[in-house]
Amino acid sequence: MAIVKMKKLSVIGMKDEEQALIKELMDLRCVEVESSEEKLRDERWKEYVVKDGDEAGVAHYEQEIAEAKQALETLTKYGSFKKPKFSARRRVSASDYEKMLAEQETYRQQVLEINGLGEELNEAFAEGNAADALVLTLEPWKTYGLPLEETETKSLALRLGVVPPETDTEALAVKLAEAGCDSVVDVVHEDKEQKYLSLWYFKADEEEVLDLLKSSGYANAPFANLRGTVQENIEQAKKASEEAAAKRERIIAAIAERSSYKETIEAFHDMMIVLRDRADVRSKLLLTEQTFTFDGWTPAATVKKVEELLDRHTCWYEFTDPEEEDDVPVRLSNPKFFSPIEFITEMYSLPSWKEIDPTSIYTVFYIIFFGIMFGDVGYGILLVLASYFLLKKYKLYEGGAAKLLKVLFYSGFSSIFWGIMFGSIFGDAIPVIANTFFGTTVTIKPLWLDPAKEPMIFLFFSCALGVVHLFVGMGIKAYEEIKEGQFLDACKDVFAWYLIVLGLVGWLFGGSVHESLPGIGKVMTIIGVAAAFILPFITNKGISKGLGIWDLYSGITGNLSDILSYSRLLGLGLASTSIAQVFNFLASMGGKSLVGVLMFIVIFALGHALNFSINALGAFVHSCRLQYVEFFGKFYEGGGRAFKPLDKNTEYINVTEEVK
Repeated sequence: MAIVKMKKLSVIGMKDEEQALIKELMDLRCVEVESSEEKLRDERWKEYVVKDGDEAGVAHYEQEIAEAKQALETLTKYGSFKKPKFSARRRVSASDYEKMLAEQETYRQQVLEINGLGEELNEAFAEGNAADALVLTLEPWKTYGLPLEETETKSLALRLGVVPPETDTEALAVKLAEAGCDSVVDVVHEDKEQKYLSLWYFKADEEEVLDLLKSSGYANAPFANLRGTVQENIEQAKKASEEAAAKRERIIAAIAERSSYKETIEAFHDMMIVLRDRADVRSKLLLTEQTFTFDGWTPAATVKKVEELLDRHTCWYEFTDPEEEDDVPVRLSNPKFFSPIEFITEMYSLPSWKEIDPTSIYTVFYIIFFGIMFGDVGYGILLVLASYFLLKKYKLYEGGAAKLLKVLFYSGFSSIFWGIMFGSIFGDAIPVIANTFFGTTVTIKPLWLDPAKEPMIFLFFSCALGVVHLFVGMGIKAYEEIKEGQFLDACKDVFAWYLIVLGLVGWLFGGSVHESLPGIGKVMTIIGVAAAFILPFITNKGISKGLGIWDLYSGITGNLSDILSYSRLLGLGLASTSIAQVFNFLASMGGKSLVGVLMFIVIFALGHALNFSINALGAFVHSCRLQYVEFFGKFYEGGGRAFKPLDKNTEYINVTEEVK
């Protein structure tokens, strides 16, 4: 439950050591370099410094990255390996990475080789497509016997073309004759799209003939460059298509033979990213004739390491605490169990550097809520096994997929626990199977209650759990206000509502527990209402001093709405088990015959797979919603900016000090 404390770092160094220092900072992975744009707008700085940069270097490495990506796309499409559904960066030791750097030129040649094959393959596809298109174009003309280059005699012109299918060619011939243009119009072929014509006419009449043809929607056939008969051209085009197909197969086989290049090209791709980022970071540095300077951030815990690095160079440096107006980056630091849940916080927004990181606080609530909404022993076991299998099979140790699967792994155990409490194992699968196929009655008793039979108790429990959840969020708000010296604000915003909510519960329902509780609850409610009404006159400023009544109204309606939101625990919990029971009933309708057994297996498997998928998604989404809207709404501001240190921001390999 901590946001890493940051220190502001200012450095001035000698220009000839700039590249070496950037490389070592990137290896250290704990210093973020700030943009220099603000200083460049300051007249005091503009007089002495200029912006550094290596735009040509960045462009060069961007081109190398693009070519490597293109090669990987080609290998992925035609290589002899399967693309994994989940992937994590391949761990590479620092010493192995240095060896890879020495082989950089070899890897570059592999990229060029694959991309060359890719270009040849594209050409082969283009040749095949052109040949196939020509065959389709020529097919309607295959009964036309003259060579296509024969387009005229001494006095006559021959045209091949098409007109719309509704064109009356006999009327067209009559129209030409009436215009004094002797001609022969022959329909070679016709289909739904158009009619295919050959047309003889005297050259002397060409202008008038073309005008009449144009008015009929005539267009010349695209055979200007073809020689020989239509049938000869069709045969040549088919042969070219076959040759292009064979060429494609050869090239694809050649690419598949080079599947082993994939890992080395991935390494090359990531090397270029590192070099690109190293060149790009220079744009954040400022230069004088002999020196460079930059500002940045580093975690307080790593200050000693950064000092040791800077001391090895000719540098002046200074570490200072952040000031109120600084845009301080945020890095979360939680114990191993809680760290996967950080991605749920990040999906909403990182906390600001002045706030509390709520991750480890709401983790327990998140897992409990998920388990209640997905409360089934069978589903919980499937969730645990599936998430564990995927983590191990695909060796996921980082990234969003790994974090999500770990959250689901934890939530699966919660689902098993609540399934035992509710007596649900794939709904009522065991009693149904025992009764349908063995003629015996088996009863699975819940350890606590059956939500379908005692929904009101379950609803009260859900709302009570919601009150605890909300009170924790309000408690964080009180802590932050007290830390800022605003104790009366904490009393007004939090403690007064503790009294009101708990007082109302005791006043209305406490009599069933002890006869004195309604009286105590009444007193607590009155004190809470009085505090919520009076304290704004002391803490608020200006016209807002008189908002006590409005605060009471909005607080009561808002808190009541928030508490009722937790009824979704009841709704989704009932939906999960009830739908499971419906599928069990449908599956058992075939009885214990062979057909009934097969029917049971199919409906049971498909039905529960569907129910598992839908309700797992619902439990995940609604558990997030209860954190984002109800819990975070009590205290959380967010808007933090992620800490982005100089690092090897690679896609395929993860360079580590030691590979275990």
